[in-house]
Amino acid sequence: MIQINSQDHQSILELITNYSFAWDTADTDGFADLFTVDSVFKFYLNGEAEPSTVLEGREAMRQAAISRAGYFKRIGLITKHFMPNTVLESVDPTTVKAKTQALITWQILDHGGIPTPVQAGYYLSVIMNTSDGWKFQQREAFLNGVFQVKQIFGDPVDT
Repeated sequence: MIQINSQDHQSILELITNYSFAWDTADTDGFADLFTVDSVFKFYLNGEAEPSTVLEGREAMRQAAISRAGYFKRIGLITKHFMPNTVLESVDPTTVKAKTQALITWQILDHGGIPTPVQAGYYLSVIMNTSDGWKFQQREAFLNGVFQVKQIFGDPVDT
């Protein structure tokens, strides 16, 4: 087994952390920059055998963030992605597999402001060391929970 040096280990964990912060702050460019140009991201929701969404390429990541995270920002919904545990496995000197647990909360300050856990699960990632640093090349999200805002908060007014 190839060992991951401490500097690469820290950089990979920072990539995973930056994913959370970029999404949660609707930093669409920052979010897209976490992925390789040819990346693929698949979302498996509530035990689906096939992905409900497949995003291909960095620009698709940017557009997804513009759409979903932008909508959340417009309605005042605050997301928090908690990624407490990650296991890394080195495939080769430039490729690492990661399995990361996730808990996601939503809150709307005008609806009491209490953070509500809405999704839990894990992410499987293939992370590549590129000329621009470590980036997600493949990502799969296996999440269970609520995915429609109205299920928790009713129909927030789009501002």
